[in-house]
Order: sequence, then structure tokens, then C-alpha cells
Amino acid sequence: MIAETPFEQKWILQGRLCGQWAADLKAKWDASRNARAGRKVVIDLENVLRVDQTGEQALLGMAAEGARLISSRAYMRHILGGLHVDY
Repeated sequence: MIAETPFEQKWILQGRLCGQWAADLKAKWDASRNARAGRKVVIDLENVLRVDQTGEQALLGMAAEGARLISSRAYMRHILGGLHVDY
């Protein structure tokens, strides 16, 4: 789900960020690049249960473009710490 305000776009992800699901996320991210221009972007990973290498690459790409990745769950904080991104 993507929640939009004039100043922020918030992506709320859940389930598994693996394989084709991660590839689809990356494609959606790339396709929405113009829609988020100039706005803060937050990626809520609170309900993500599993991430594979494809998912990690998608998250790295999002962070590289300025998205803030957030989660309070230990699993996701471990994943984000391993990716060396601010969260």
C-alpha cells in the first residue's frame, strides 16, 4: 500500500520481500519515480516477515534514492543493519 500526502509518500510493505515479489516492488518503485519527486519517502517494513537477496537489493536501491526505511522489529533491524542503511 502507498499512502500519499503532499509532502510524503509512505510505502507500507508486508509479508515476504523475496523473488518475484521483490522484483515487482522494484519495478513499482522505478515506475513511480516521477510521482514522488520532491517528497520525503518512508518505507514501513514493520510487517515484512522475510527478505532474500533480491529484496535486499530492492531496499538498497530505495535507500540510495533517499527513502527512509523503518521498522522496530529485531529481524528487520538486523537486515537493515547488514545493508548498512540508516533506519
